[in-house]
Amino acid sequence: MRHLQSVVWSKGVFLTPQHLQAQDHFFEESFRFLLTSLSSCSWGLSVLAFDLAGLNDGRLQITDMQGLFPDGLAFDTTAIDLPPGSRMLDECFTVEQKSCMFYLAVPQHRHGGINVALKGGNGSGARFRSEIRMMRDESGSGIEKPVALARKNFEILAEGEDLEGMVTLPVARVVRTEAGTFAFDQDFIPPMLNVHANERLRGVLRGLVEVISSRSAQLAGSRRQRNQSLADFSASDVARFWLLYTMNTNLPVLLELFRAPYVHPETLYARMLSLGGALTTFSHTAGPLDFPRYEHKAMGECFLKLGSQILALLDTVIPTRFIALPLRRATDSVYIAEIEKDEYLSGAAYVAIAADISSAELIERTPALVKVCSATHLETLIRQALPGVPLTHMAAPPQAIPVKLNYQYFSLDRSGAAWETILRSRNFGMYVPGDIANASMELILVPAEASASRAG
Repeated sequence: MRHLQSVVWSKGVFLTPQHLQAQDHFFEESFRFLLTSLSSCSWGLSVLAFDLAGLNDGRLQITDMQGLFPDGLAFDTTAIDLPPGSRMLDECFTVEQKSCMFYLAVPQHRHGGINVALKGGNGSGARFRSEIRMMRDESGSGIEKPVALARKNFEILAEGEDLEGMVTLPVARVVRTEAGTFAFDQDFIPPMLNVHANERLRGVLRGLVEVISSRSAQLAGSRRQRNQSLADFSASDVARFWLLYTMNTNLPVLLELFRAPYVHPETLYARMLSLGGALTTFSHTAGPLDFPRYEHKAMGECFLKLGSQILALLDTVIPTRFIALPLRRATDSVYIAEIEKDEYLSGAAYVAIAADISSAELIERTPALVKVCSATHLETLIRQALPGVPLTHMAAPPQAIPVKLNYQYFSLDRSGAAWETILRSRNFGMYVPGDIANASMELILVPAEASASRAG
């Protein structure tokens, strides 16, 4: 029931707590009414952080959180609120249970009931606890006086526990590994208010920007030129023209969403649906009604499914001409990758590197300090100070490979003893010293068939 009636203030009114409480309810309900009128997805998290060391010890602890509950209650532990107490995970899992959902919870507002537990009372079931804080007079005197504030009565509840009478936000799904330890389910995305507040959502957006940018460059590179400033398409290029039109229509919008500090997930999802629907025009197997609906409570399911559908459509209508292999960290300075097929090594090879140093330093240091050969022989190469595969910086990477934001690209010299070790072992090893801080790397292979078709 909404309380959208303001208190009537008039001369001679005998002021009681009920007057102030009724006025508070009017303001709160007006705020909730405004939020729900503007959007059905106006609740969720804008900040969420966990104690990762605690998770390794079998304890779930929220360290920072900010957002809105579905009933409009705002919270912010980065300002004044306190996070809920931790939960021991062993106590939340049954013997056979493999995963468990956890919720941030607060008691519902009880209309006409007790909602604040006063100091010394039993706070169980109350929405707030009374907390005395010293507040300074801001009107000029600067005198401090004790003021009772309503501290939100947060707690973390586990899947299967009683949620009756609680307002909840799903915040994490924890899985039990085969080793008996606990880890976060990376496919779970809690309800968010900002795409950039969640690494998985931001990763979906970043991936789309990078892939579409690559496909746009790939298509644009095959255009004819009518004159110095005008591209030309023949009648046989109609499909290619509309594909390029689709890429170039969506790329600026997605790039702006990636650069903007605040983007509601539903805004991104609508743009992704538009892109996916346009791509089904070129597919014989997918249609514009095949995509999942936006689910604010199940972001992981809908975003990851839609993202994979769009990438599959892109690969169908504009086949990829490269193989990108992320390099796995073996030790502090050694990164490796397995190469599944011999034909992957039949053409050009490149390494993409990003690090916490300037682009100029990265370009200068990488050829001089990084060593490349097979993972099998890398330790011997380092110990004996032998030269590895030479790396050459590429100011303009080939159109066949995707250009990632903030990465520098280096070509590998496919000759010499070090390259032969990669061909024989069919694996890849890379030594990156500490001078190249917090490096992220990817091996990109362009098979000979793709290279030949690109040249043709």
